[in-house]
Amino acid sequence: MAARASSLPEALTSGFLTCTICLERLRQPKILPCLHTYCQDCLRKLAAGQSALQCPECRQHVPLPAGVGGLKTNFFINGLLDLVHPAVRTGATCSLCPLLSQDAGQCAVSRCLDCADNLCQACASGHRCSRLTHAHYIVDIEGYLSGEYDEEARKRQASQCQEHHGESLRFFCTPCATALCRECRLGPHLEHPCLSLSEAAKARCPIIEGLLAGVEEKIRLTAEARGSLEERMECLQVREVSIRDAVEWTCSKAVQRLLSLKEEVLGQLSSFVEERKKASEVLLSELEFQEQVASSTVAFAQQVLSLGREVEIVSLEQMISERLRQLQSFSWDPLPFQLPHLATQPGSESLPGLFHLEFREEKPECAEQSNSKGAKKKKKKKKKQLLPSPASQEVKMPGQGKPGPPAQLPSPPSTRPEDPQLIPKPLFSCSFWVKIPNDKKRPQVTGICPFGSGELLVADTQNQKLKRFSLQGEFKGLLSVPSNVAPCSVATVGSKVAFTAGSRLFLLNSEGGLMWQKALQLGQASHSVTTVGGNRVVVSVAGHLEVYDLEGRLVGKVVPEGSEQRCLVFLASQQGGFVASDWYRRSLVVFSSQGRLAAECREEELDKCQPGAVCADATGVVYVVLWEQNKVMAFSRAGKQLGPFLTAENSIDRPRVVTVVGKGHFAVALSNGTVHIFKIRYESK
Repeated sequence: MAARASSLPEALTSGFLTCTICLERLRQPKILPCLHTYCQDCLRKLAAGQSALQCPECRQHVPLPAGVGGLKTNFFINGLLDLVHPAVRTGATCSLCPLLSQDAGQCAVSRCLDCADNLCQACASGHRCSRLTHAHYIVDIEGYLSGEYDEEARKRQASQCQEHHGESLRFFCTPCATALCRECRLGPHLEHPCLSLSEAAKARCPIIEGLLAGVEEKIRLTAEARGSLEERMECLQVREVSIRDAVEWTCSKAVQRLLSLKEEVLGQLSSFVEERKKASEVLLSELEFQEQVASSTVAFAQQVLSLGREVEIVSLEQMISERLRQLQSFSWDPLPFQLPHLATQPGSESLPGLFHLEFREEKPECAEQSNSKGAKKKKKKKKKQLLPSPASQEVKMPGQGKPGPPAQLPSPPSTRPEDPQLIPKPLFSCSFWVKIPNDKKRPQVTGICPFGSGELLVADTQNQKLKRFSLQGEFKGLLSVPSNVAPCSVATVGSKVAFTAGSRLFLLNSEGGLMWQKALQLGQASHSVTTVGGNRVVVSVAGHLEVYDLEGRLVGKVVPEGSEQRCLVFLASQQGGFVASDWYRRSLVVFSSQGRLAAECREEELDKCQPGAVCADATGVVYVVLWEQNKVMAFSRAGKQLGPFLTAENSIDRPRVVTVVGKGHFAVALSNGTVHIFKIRYESK
């Protein structure tokens, strides 16, 4: 819808008379073909001597065959400026006194709206006594300066001819489409058909009004198209969210089914092997016993035959023969030899046909509603119907037949089934000491984070170094840090590295060069740092988080809900938000990127321990170090305790910091400077 026409006071007091280039009152206003007006000097600087320029607002190309000075002067703006300029002056003086060779310092008390002159008391009285000026409208200067007579002054305002000084524009030359004064009318335009300005304006106003109505209709259509496009984009985003939820829910069900099938098959295998082993062990024991008995009997009989005298052989022959017959008659039933064989359905490894995504041309429901009455009210109701339920999507697993074509996503039920919770279990991979040959002190690891796809970056505060290691413990080199700076917490953002030292935040490029550093607010001994989105650095400062872009600009703050007093000592990013250790409340805090509290595990749920370093894996499992208990606990993203992940049984002693790196690898740095690497395995409850 087109904007309504503003009144004269609104035009004079709003930004209508302000140049959008210099942001000051327009001076020598020049109007462009696109109807945008700027100061002549501003346009001259913008053109920079070129033969054309581009409008700063609409980017329309404007040729300048005669330079900026050849552009049309905006007399409409000039007329409004004439009403504004006196309001900013103080101590206005009489305009006629200098012409009469009198003192120029006479204070003006009146103003003639027809002549646009300020008048002192004497000149105002004389102005009314002249035959030529007795009908002029003279007002008090204070009322004029206050804007009381702006409407009347605007009506009586006369445009002056630029070629003939003192002559007002009164006529309009139809062929030349130019406003003329009396001298112009009697000069080169004498034989041209002319109209008075009022007649010309009256004839041309309908033309402008007709075009204006067409443009207003175009504005309406454009606004409708914009609104429809915005609704389509909103529908697209809603559909994206719904399909993502459906895919995630389906995958979680598939993982749950596969894990259940795994447990079933491995259980059958274990039962079979255990049964065979028990039967084999019984028979094996009996065979070993018979073998020993027979061997000892054979040895005795051979000794008698080789060393015995005739009388001895004869006396023992019956006994030996009977025993040998007994042993010779021994027999056993061999066990059936069975080996397990695994048969997998071809192609089941890639789950073919589990998803079939199509992109069809269709008219979104919300766009259809916008063309009817009450669209806004119906739109709110329809939004809920655009969200499908993952549970309602029929998914065919391998072995259940081919999946059919994807159905339209239906409306969701009142509740969404919870994703099955997978329990992380550690599988030891390797361990290594982070001390390198040129270290002068025993390493103290205060920060650890992934570096690239298969490396770790370790912050060694004691030796003031950032060290790179592979997941197998191979030293890959150092990342240079500023002199006399001891890195504490460290995180990577793309190819760049952010770390804190004392109350300062640093960002290094991929070669270790310092890009910028920031002084942080004092309030805690150390500051934890993490990254989000590949282009944001987040650092804990007292009870809130500060977010910086890669240029070092503070672009946001995140304040967790739930308490005004917090001390976030350890921090990590997780899906859609953050997890932190609050030492003031002795709790583990999970919150969104807007600060909305998702979960808070208090001291009672942390075995009455102060929470230490934290991290999160790709499934949303949160890991927290309990230094006093010498273990690492696992929690769900909703704050539910999943049990201990690492304990002393995993050969960890006083863990300090942790991180998840690569494809499911868990790294924990201990107080003695060693790092243990574990592979994370997930099991269903």
